[in-house]
Amino acid sequence: MLEARHRMDAPPTKPPRRLAQIRPVGPAAGRSAAPREAAGTAQQPAPPGARPVAAPAGAPVAPGAPGRLDGGPTAPPQSASEPSPDALLVRRTLTEVAPIADKVTSYFYALLFTGHPDLRQMFPAAMDVQRDRLLKALLTAAEHIDNPQVLAPYLRRLGSGHRKYGTRPEHYPAVGEALIGSLSRYATQTWGPEAEAAWVRAYTAISQIMIDAAAEHEQVAPAWWQAEVVSHDLRTPDIAVITVRPDQPYPFLAGQYTSLETPWWPRVWRHYSFASAPRADGLLSFHVKAVPAGWVSNALVRHARPGDVLRLGPPAGSMVVDHSTENGMLCLGGGTGIAPIKALIEDVAEHGERRPVEVFYGARTDVDLYDIDTLLGLQKSHSWLSVRPVVSEGLTGQLPQAVGEHGPWNSYDAYISGPPGLIRSGVDALKRIGIPGERIRHDAVEELVGAAS
Repeated sequence: MLEARHRMDAPPTKPPRRLAQIRPVGPAAGRSAAPREAAGTAQQPAPPGARPVAAPAGAPVAPGAPGRLDGGPTAPPQSASEPSPDALLVRRTLTEVAPIADKVTSYFYALLFTGHPDLRQMFPAAMDVQRDRLLKALLTAAEHIDNPQVLAPYLRRLGSGHRKYGTRPEHYPAVGEALIGSLSRYATQTWGPEAEAAWVRAYTAISQIMIDAAAEHEQVAPAWWQAEVVSHDLRTPDIAVITVRPDQPYPFLAGQYTSLETPWWPRVWRHYSFASAPRADGLLSFHVKAVPAGWVSNALVRHARPGDVLRLGPPAGSMVVDHSTENGMLCLGGGTGIAPIKALIEDVAEHGERRPVEVFYGARTDVDLYDIDTLLGLQKSHSWLSVRPVVSEGLTGQLPQAVGEHGPWNSYDAYISGPPGLIRSGVDALKRIGIPGERIRHDAVEELVGAAS
């Protein structure tokens, strides 16, 4: 439990000191999110009128967009220019605390809840996934502080997505105080006045982008959608296909995913991919597998019934079809990871394209190929589609191996969806057979870890 972890490394009894420098401002009308060119210059933020207008936060991003940190095409390398002084200080701190990340995380939340107990209610009782993800996101953002092309899309997605937790602009200084306090405690070799000033500037820039993104998103979309369950199809004892009707239009792209909250576990959100391309009737489908000790997955598979109301966060992810190219599509789907692959197939068909689409559908047993009839039906309807089932207990090794036995794939873009282990092994295998990393798309591995419960 969280409380037990905190007792192992409790913070001082007095609240953490407030850092007057951490003062991200509230959103202003017409101002969009854009980072300063580099946090390391110690310059003042550009005036509102100098900021370029960004796309609405949470809006689907075209495939191949630069700098995805959410599992899409590999981000471009950092600029060849020398990193800024602040970036160097930030990265030195990150290097020092990396081996003790668990201690930093526990102390961060101990400081946050001691100094601001009112924020505790924003986090669920079982908050391991959500807790670790927040600090990890902040540290990831800080690592890329010198690369606005990478940083801005990532932070805009975070800022808009955090609306569903009830996050407001006034919460950001409290988080910044806890961040600085935990780093100052554990980065004993690299911390000092210069490092603290660099982190203050970096966090102020990061939080301002997120605040502005949330304000932009608020103008075009709700913080969450209510969605009524209209069908619950139990395909195997542990896998259900759940279809819901959102209470208002829900824009997304085939291949994306969303966060989902059930009435049985309030404030506990898990990620699930859409199992179809956008439909004329507005319905959304998800494939859910109940896993041991999985609170949300078991609730959805074992307890959800038509009439139940779920909550959906905004869409995310860049594992979408690039309709500007005629490259073939090589798709690897393991287990319920076949859901977004099916959506990609439908998307290609709806666009009238005839590019070759090769699907490898992996499962541990024949029974686990729960959607094979649907895929074979699509193959029968579309001459450009080929579906190959791969059944093996060692799925993370056998599915990539099966792909290597066919090909060549040098003119294909690759899409991988499934358990984190499958994605890691699949990416490595695809690179070995000659597919460049920037042409391999997949969901963020850290999000998939959360979806497993």
